[in-house]
Amino acid sequence: MRPDVPAHDAEIAAVVGERVMTVAEVDHRLRLLRSGPLAARLPAPDTAEGRNLRRWLVQVMVAEILAGQEAARLGLPPEPPEPPEPPEPSKSPEPPGSTTSARPTEPSASPAPSGRPAPSRVAEDAARAVLTLAGALRTGGVAAAVLATAPAARAVCRALTAESTPSEEDARDYYRRNLDRFTTPETRWVRPFGPVRRGDMTGPLEDAVFAAREGETVGPIDGPGGPWTLVVERIEAARREPYEAVRALIRAELAEREGERAFARWLDARQAGCVRLTPGHEHPADPAQPDAGHRH
Repeated sequence: MRPDVPAHDAEIAAVVGERVMTVAEVDHRLRLLRSGPLAARLPAPDTAEGRNLRRWLVQVMVAEILAGQEAARLGLPPEPPEPPEPPEPSKSPEPPGSTTSARPTEPSASPAPSGRPAPSRVAEDAARAVLTLAGALRTGGVAAAVLATAPAARAVCRALTAESTPSEEDARDYYRRNLDRFTTPETRWVRPFGPVRRGDMTGPLEDAVFAAREGETVGPIDGPGGPWTLVVERIEAARREPYEAVRALIRAELAEREGERAFARWLDARQAGCVRLTPGHEHPADPAQPDAGHRH
């Protein structure tokens, strides 16, 4: 028996390759979760939902270990490499009485380990690391959670699709199917309501506002809280971003989504191949576990 393996299975939550994850580790992580800001929203520990929360947490911890092992095997940095810092410009002598040098420097909201503000590429990667419903629907909750919280998982995700880029045809097709994303409808600035678009008003009020010319006064018109006399102060015509203006954005989004799906497939394969879960730590959706809520 390896010296890092506890003597009894009762002390083991999962075996991930050569790494043993203990029940004590899971207990500690669960205590942190239950003492966090969302504790009141979590199910009680002694319920089926509470036990399945523990099982779900085990899946996340296993995925974190797998991602860390793969990143180490590939020699991947956990975040994109930092670009070189531009040379600091030479400073001109300050005029007499200047207080610039005496002004304290505000601390960065997200300091890098060196104390410098995080470089832009690192900051952008961190900004994308947000768990969303759309991401969970694309990849599954565990993969989405790990991509949102584990830098090693994001590094593996980038490596899986490093040589793959969305085709021009795919990008154009996405643009054609999602024109509403890139279209700003006509906006009318109406006193006293402010900016108004079709659908913000109803009935005679909307008809009168969108039939008026810029600078025209309409009313009095009956309506909720009225009658109203309105002034159409400015009209901004509907506009659509041309494909060329959003091409890079679309290709980047498509690449990111394909990377997430590739990571989810990789994670499923690794979990099937080198993970052993002990009783009580199965996947919440495993129909063999006693608290499974969905059976056929």
